[in-house]
Amino acid sequence: MSRILGMIHTVFSIVEPINRLVLEIMPGVDRINIVDDYIVKLIEARGGITPEISRIVASHILAVEGEGADAILVTCSSISPCVDYARPLVSVPVLKIDDPMTDMAVQMGDRIGVLATAPTTVKPTSELLLKKAGQMGKKITIEVELKEDALEALTVGDKESHDRILLDSITSLSGKVDVIVLAQASMAHLESKVDENTRQKVLTSPRSGVEQAKKILGL
Repeated sequence: MSRILGMIHTVFSIVEPINRLVLEIMPGVDRINIVDDYIVKLIEARGGITPEISRIVASHILAVEGEGADAILVTCSSISPCVDYARPLVSVPVLKIDDPMTDMAVQMGDRIGVLATAPTTVKPTSELLLKKAGQMGKKITIEVELKEDALEALTVGDKESHDRILLDSITSLSGKVDVIVLAQASMAHLESKVDENTRQKVLTSPRSGVEQAKKILGL
């Protein structure tokens, strides 16, 4: 019987590319996908993660476990703090897609740039980086660039403007920091669009996050 990977998403646009990546890295693995595209709006309305929101995310994780998932990958950085709440409630590994990326960022340098388009992503990503730095005994500084205009462009279907805004930000950040974290999985395609010198500084979460799941599943 094939292994089963459950995934919790908050945007529909990430489902197809993440599943394609999973099949590339783990051919034959079965997948369960849950998409809750309202939860980020709820985080914005509540001003951050609340116990109520953690319970909602935990209910999705419990549902995926109930369907037989051998491991669960949460693909949205905005809800990654909820993973810590949910882990004791289930008997299978629950993974944050940005865990390996943030590990690598802290290992690569002391000045870390965080590029985001959703305000709800900034705090969880920054806190995760600081936590990793503490575990490694390092002191880091974080330079955040929040580009909500890029998100607005993407919302109306203007992917070209979305990409242009973020690529300009990557160029700007690259001169100030040692490494740049693209805080949302939906931004991963930008890595291939930056020049080779800058690309060495840019980290994205999907591939390393899925590789982490492969290791956990023993594949």
